Amino acid sequence: MKAFALLAALAASTLALPTSPSSLFTRTFKCPANPAQPNGHLPANSISTSLLLPISAKSPNKAFSATSMAQVTPNDLCTIFNLDLPVAATQGKICNLVFDFPSFITAPGLFTFFGPGHFTFTGYAIGVGAVEKKTTFNNQPAPGPSPPNPPPVMKPGNSYVVNAAPCGIPAEVPGKVTVSGSLCSRDTSLAFWQSDVLCPLGFYVVLTDDPNAK
Repeated sequence: MKAFALLAALAASTLALPTSPSSLFTRTFKCPANPAQPNGHLPANSISTSLLLPISAKSPNKAFSATSMAQVTPNDLCTIFNLDLPVAATQGKICNLVFDFPSFITAPGLFTFFGPGHFTFTGYAIGVGAVEKKTTFNNQPAPGPSPPNPPPVMKPGNSYVVNAAPCGIPAEVPGKVTVSGSLCSRDTSLAFWQSDVLCPLGFYVVLTDDPNAK
């Protein structure tokens, strides 16, 4: 808990840092890139998490409240992330689920990381997400497709495309559709604030054009 208290204090000071393009930080440091984020930053149509919810293998029936800080610990805490996709915006698009994991320099005070960086991604059914104070380790959302080729290792200083596929949401579906999944690990501890201060940090869906769309 002391480590998380220190992390919170550092984050509070970080949020006061200048973020304009003329600042020292944005002129000096580059955010890690991936094919969906070639300059390391988030395009205007990017979608952030709408809910982060921990579950615990060691307290499998405990229902947690939503949190702004994702936590993963070896063989215990996992975090479920919900993302609400605007149906109209996904038409003719590839949905790129990315995990932006900048370095300690470009995300100062916003995360802790200990371990070799092996993580497990579990996908849930489309349209079904976690519910705070209800979802537990023993009562997770209905299973759905998981990323077929997730990154085998994730470490600070990188940006990862966890999965990329046509969004495939029918245009007649009204409003938004929730997609969700969980992040767990057998050997690594990770805590982070989903944020976009100097560089984006956390899970996002980045929409790119589908070259095969009609």
